[in-house]
Amino acid sequence: MRNVGIPREYVDWYGRRLESRKTVLVFDDFHSEEFNVADGVDQGCPLSPLGFLFYNSGLLRVANPNSRSGEISLGFIDDVALGARGQSYEE
Repeated sequence: MRNVGIPREYVDWYGRRLESRKTVLVFDDFHSEEFNVADGVDQGCPLSPLGFLFYNSGLLRVANPNSRSGEISLGFIDDVALGARGQSYEE
């Protein structure tokens, strides 16, 4: 996030938001013990899509934006697709 100009205090706050999280699993008659969540972002959190966009912004810039290059990159919600066209595999 810092690479795209987001101020440090916002990046630090977002990082703190992802620390020390716990959850339980509940389905049917099963109820787990509480356990730590070390990775990922919270499902349903309105900040999750923003984190994904910033995290993957470099990946979306990999493709050459020149339409004659035959390269394209697309990102939507939590999916990224890269495409390329050439006369041979090496190209």
